[in-house]
Parts: sequence; C-alpha cells; structure tokens
Amino acid sequence: MFRIIKEGDVFATKEVCATSGPRCAVLEDGSVLCTFMINSKSGANDFVTMAAYSDGELSFGEAKAVWPHLKGKESLFGSVRKGGDGNYYIAGQAFPIAYEGEAFWSDEAMGMKENRVFFAKSEDGKSFADPEMVALPFYASAEQPGGMLCDGDGTLTMIYSPYPTIEKREEVDNECMVLLRSRDGGKTFSGKKFAMIGEDSQYAESWITRLTDGRLMVSTWQTASENSSQYLISDDDGETFKGPFAQEFKGQSTGICAWEDGSVLIAYNQRKYGTVGVWLAMECFDGEGKAILLENQPVWEAETATKTGDSTDFGQWTDFSFGEPSVTVLPDNTLLVTLWYQKGDVAGIRYVQLEREM
Repeated sequence: MFRIIKEGDVFATKEVCATSGPRCAVLEDGSVLCTFMINSKSGANDFVTMAAYSDGELSFGEAKAVWPHLKGKESLFGSVRKGGDGNYYIAGQAFPIAYEGEAFWSDEAMGMKENRVFFAKSEDGKSFADPEMVALPFYASAEQPGGMLCDGDGTLTMIYSPYPTIEKREEVDNECMVLLRSRDGGKTFSGKKFAMIGEDSQYAESWITRLTDGRLMVSTWQTASENSSQYLISDDDGETFKGPFAQEFKGQSTGICAWEDGSVLIAYNQRKYGTVGVWLAMECFDGEGKAILLENQPVWEAETATKTGDSTDFGQWTDFSFGEPSVTVLPDNTLLVTLWYQKGDVAGIRYVQLEREM
C-alpha cells in the first residue's frame, strides 16, 4: 500500500483564475520542476504555462511564466517530462488567440479550436527554448496533455486525441488516437492512427510511457465508455498496439509513470465510485499485455467532486473541483502525486508525497 509522507501546495492563489495540468520532472540536483497552466477561467483560450521549482524539502518557490513574451499571443498548454537523453521537454497543445475572452472549447461542436502541438527543449530544466510548432497530419484539433516521450537515442514520441473542431472545415476521425514520432531531433514528424475502435469515441488525457522491460504503454480516459480507464500495450516499439483494454478500476483522467520491473504507476481521478479524490494504482503486464493490478487506493480526498453541481460526466468538466493528476518517482524512490484543485475562492496545485509499504 501507499503511505502519505507529506502534503502541500505547489501554488495557490485567490486571484480569479483556473489552474490545470500539473506535471513534474526531477532536475540533476534532486530538486523538482513542476509545470502547470493558469487561464482566466475554465474553458478560456488564454493558457499560460507556468513553472515552479522546489528545494530539497519540497518547498516550492514563486511560480513564473515559462514564456512571458508569448502571453496573449499563444495559448499554450504544456507538460514537462525528462527525456532519456538527459534533456527536459515541455510539450502539448497550442491554440491561436483570436480575441480576449474567447473559449477554446465548444459544447455544440464537442470539440476545440483548430490547433497545433508543440515542444520545447532545455538542457537543465531551467531555461526553455521557444516552442517549436508541429502541424497535425490529419484534420482535427489535438487534445495532448501528456507531454512527450524522449528515448535514450533521442527518438521523440507524442500522442494526441483527435477532436472535432469549432471551425468544422472538414470531417474529423475521432475514433482513434494519433502517434507522432521524430527520429531527427524534432525537425520532422511522421504521424499514424492507432487505437481505432470503429465507433463513436472520445479519448482524453492520453499518455505514453516506455516501461523498463522495453514495451510501450498508453493510458487513456475513454469519455464515451462506461469502461472509462483504458490502456494499450506495444511489443514492437509502436508499430502495433494491443488494445484498448478496460482497466480493472474505473476512473477519469489518468497520468502514468514507468516504475521498476516493468510496472507502471497510474494516478487517476475518482468522482463516481468510492472515495472521491485522486487514487494511485500500480500494475504490471503479462506476456499477452494483460494488466495485473498490484495496488489501488485513494491518496488525496476531495470534499466535493464538482464546484456547483452534481454531474461528473465529461460534458460538465468546467465544473470539476479537482483533476489532471500526475505521478513522478523522486530520487529516494518516494512518489510525488500532483493535481489541480479549486476550493472556495482558492485555485491551486497540490502535491502529495508517498512511499510504498511492502
């Protein structure tokens, strides 16, 4: 089971805003970089990617914009990950801003503004180059909250979920996910569809990681299915994937991190079944890709699932009171779970440090 060691805020404010998407990476000196987003309200197309750095005791300093000169010019939702090449990458989705106060999401379209994905590189995790934009290989808007996987040989891999667009200039195939891969340092990317299911679909919060046994694992939230938490496994470096398979647990919005012996840590939201809050699971996979659940328990409890209403369906996501958890392994092998929350007039990013008790 997991035992809580410490809990605190990465960031908290009473200013009118929304927080989202906290992700962490460990720097060479053992300190932690946490990136997250601020926008003026849930659904507003004015994301600013923020960065906060901890000391050795997980006390985080003042959060600052990663690209202050791009405020009001690009709406950037970016997630940090440390690459196998030793560099740090922030990657995600980039929306053009047409006017102040506009929305990036449309309930009528059940989709987003046309956008691109992007990535930015840093050698030390403290100073990032300006974002490099990557055009989408298929017409859609891209939902890409899980950052970028960089292998030791420098291969870059992103996945995203195709969504209908507000502009509706073309039909969108959203019965799949898309894998983008670059083998030349991000100069060019190839794209292909995977996880095709042949029926109405809406993948969300999709992540990809490489397990220590070499396999690729994808975790996703299938918002159109009662079996909402799903996963896929690839034995051949992403050429093919087994799945999607339903997880044994039912949740929303998973964030994953490879751990020892081919296992994976999965942080997810629980708004419908059991303790409301963020849960942490650990699982491994047999030779056929079947998940074996090793741990599964709540690690942070919320007072309410939503801010004002009763519905926890995907269509009411702007009313959620917490979300988008991630999990990171720290140098002492303890675990750091982060999430965003809204409580009263406070918007914040929370962390929970845990250890696994055998």
